[in-house]
Amino acid sequence: MKTKVSFISGLLTIAMAFVMTTGTVYADGGTTEVYAKGVTNTPAGDYVVRATNDLYHFQGEEYEVYKVYYDDPSMNMNIAVKKGKRCQSFIAYTNDYTVFYDCDTNGFGARKIMFANPDARNKFDSVQYQKQTVLREQSRIEKKDAVDLIAISLPGMHSA
Repeated sequence: MKTKVSFISGLLTIAMAFVMTTGTVYADGGTTEVYAKGVTNTPAGDYVVRATNDLYHFQGEEYEVYKVYYDDPSMNMNIAVKKGKRCQSFIAYTNDYTVFYDCDTNGFGARKIMFANPDARNKFDSVQYQKQTVLREQSRIEKKDAVDLIAISLPGMHSA
C-alpha cells in the first residue's frame, strides 16, 4: 500500500512540475508574428512591429496594442489602436511620453504629446513635433499604414 501511495505521489509531483513548466514557457506569449517592418532613417535604426494580445485602456475605450522594436532598444515603444467611424485613433507610448495621433480635416498626424517628467520633454524636438502634426493629408488612413508612419516618424522627434 505504501508503495502505491509513494508511486502516485511521485507521479502527481512530476505532473505538477510539467504543468508549471509549460505555463512558464507560454506566459510571455503576448506577442505574435511580425505586423510591419521598415527603416526610420534616424539613429533609432530599423524597426519591427509585432501585434500583441494586450489591451490598452484610455478614457473608457479599449485599444489593441502593437509593440515597436528598434535597432536602438532605448527607442522601443507601444502603439495602441482604436478603430473609429472615419479614422482610427492611435496612442504611441513609453514610460516617458505619450503621443496622440488622430485624423481631422487637416489629415493624419500627431495631435498632442504628454511627458512623464521635464527630462523627457527636453529629449524632444518641438520643431519636429510641429512637422509631424500632418503626416498624411488624407483624413482616412489604413491601420497598417498609420502604424508604419508612426514607427518611422516618431523617432525623428527625439533630439540628438
